Amino acid sequence: MDKKTDAYEKKDMLTIEETAEILGISYATVKNWIKLNKLPSVKKGKTYLFDKKSIYNLKESLADSDLLKRRRNKSTANGYFFPKSYISKTSPNYSIISSLISEINENKHLTEKDALAVLSYYGESFLNAISLDKDGKKRLLAPLYAEPSRSASKLYSVLEKYPLSYIEGEDTLGMLYISLRSLRSKKAAGAYYTPFFVVDKCMETIKVTKNSAICDPSCGTGNFLLRLPKSVPLENVYGYDIDNIAAAVTRINLAVRYNIKKASELDILFENIKADDFLLPSDNKDAGDQYDTIIGNPPWGYAYTLKEVGKLAKYYDCACVSGTPESFSLFTERALCLLKKGGSLSFVLPETILGAGTHEKIRSIIADKAHINSLFYLGEIFDKVQCPCILLTLSTPASTSFKVSVSFYKKCLTPKEGLPERLILSKNFDIMCNGLDTSSFHMLSNDKEKELIHKIESCDHFTLKGNADFALGIVTGANKALLSPVKKRGFEEIIKGTDIDRYTLKKVTDYIKYEPSKFQQIAPERMYRAKEKLIYKFISTVPIFAYDNKMRLSLNSANILIPKVTGYSVLYILAVLNSPVISFYYSHTCKNMKVLRSKIERLPIVKCDPKTEKEIAALAKKAINSKVSNKYILEINKKIASLYGLNSEELSLIAQ
Repeated sequence: MDKKTDAYEKKDMLTIEETAEILGISYATVKNWIKLNKLPSVKKGKTYLFDKKSIYNLKESLADSDLLKRRRNKSTANGYFFPKSYISKTSPNYSIISSLISEINENKHLTEKDALAVLSYYGESFLNAISLDKDGKKRLLAPLYAEPSRSASKLYSVLEKYPLSYIEGEDTLGMLYISLRSLRSKKAAGAYYTPFFVVDKCMETIKVTKNSAICDPSCGTGNFLLRLPKSVPLENVYGYDIDNIAAAVTRINLAVRYNIKKASELDILFENIKADDFLLPSDNKDAGDQYDTIIGNPPWGYAYTLKEVGKLAKYYDCACVSGTPESFSLFTERALCLLKKGGSLSFVLPETILGAGTHEKIRSIIADKAHINSLFYLGEIFDKVQCPCILLTLSTPASTSFKVSVSFYKKCLTPKEGLPERLILSKNFDIMCNGLDTSSFHMLSNDKEKELIHKIESCDHFTLKGNADFALGIVTGANKALLSPVKKRGFEEIIKGTDIDRYTLKKVTDYIKYEPSKFQQIAPERMYRAKEKLIYKFISTVPIFAYDNKMRLSLNSANILIPKVTGYSVLYILAVLNSPVISFYYSHTCKNMKVLRSKIERLPIVKCDPKTEKEIAALAKKAINSKVSNKYILEINKKIASLYGLNSEELSLIAQ
């Protein structure tokens, strides 16, 4: 038996965490389903275990399950999705497609055949612009052909009102195809459609010649391939996609772009653009293909079946995990194997690949085979997807010394002054690396910032590790049902993350009846009823703490910290945690939208003499109780900066 297969099959039972990951639900939801007898489990000690095969079978049936329907799970939602950033709003095709989809959407009975008819109609109109013969066009359009439905004639009368024009480099047909597909099918395929301005940024990271063989292993409808430099000949352009329709649209797009006239060039298209699985190609000849450049946006969170995981585990280290293999890791692993020496890879990936423990295996593979050329932080770039992204560019082979270009971008989605939507550079620097640390690939600080971080860490300080109690806010599992905007009999205030400001809480606007048996997850009541505690935002880019001495409840978006440090009051620790110094330190050593306990525990809280501690604590109390808190907060921040020994230049750096 293959060693990787053996490693995969050794473990037939899953933990709660692994089950939650496979099913795409929270830890708390798994526990609730156990409590409600909706999830078979075996109790072992204080925890529960689940049969792996049963969980994967459940995963495959969840699309039709009442469990997720009642939860309104987004992965099973149906409806039309208009990808607003896929092509530019400045394009004449943008408003035409928007209007077309709106009118088509009024027809509640649009069939799969109808959708193919729409694609075929516009595909043919684009192909009519090139000198390809009738048989050649028919060959390209064949995958889109379906017997006309009864509604076809009515549909064609609608399409005639919305003529689309071919624009070089624009994936107009792809925009149309995405708009016709349901949210459900896109989610299941792990498809996140890349905005054109992100594709352009990817093009800036690669260096290609007319001899470069370039591959997009999940090409979709050809968004990346269409924006390659014109100097790249068609015979050097390769693409894979498991969606036969998407691959057909890519061929049509490239046929028009390269103005194909000969049948022989069509052969190249069908040989190079394959409706096939990049990870497990059906043609064994593909296994030996090598590329100079690999680009694209590989699938994220693809829903593999248990059988598929077994196959993948024979070939990929990233498939040998107890939970669900991550599709973007598998694609990255295979892509690195297919890169020629000196070749480059440029992928759009979730930012979590850089630091999450679950992705350390792919980071180890990257460190073994390649080095980083550039790392671009892009933020949340996808429509209707809250997930910060990066553009990671790698080159082979691995190196012990290399320079990385690091950039931070913000998206601008409002075209103005003749400019389309775009990424705006907010910060960039080059950094020298001596190999890659697989615990984290994050590169958040330039040389000056690193010096300041080292200075903050070098001061006499303590941390909260082992010096504080932490607790999660209440997970109700049914906020709409259990929370009330008015205070009913037996109800009390409950704090949400949005209620938290630095030092103080806004006016609380939600109430709940404290009935632990109805909640999915809850901390010991003593944590909520503590005479004084700190409450912090769980979703935030920097720590934001408020003070509570009214023994109030909080939701899981507002978690609890109770410091226990001899000689230092809760108010002093509140002041330091809310200071610009700690915000700077946190944002330059940690990149996560979630403020995690492990990150709070390692923050360096500066020590001071008892007199200064009391002064800062007294100012913090005034900031909490005063209507003009800013003047006290400014004084607090000045004193804390002085404790860390920061000079005016360093304070300016923190203020940037």
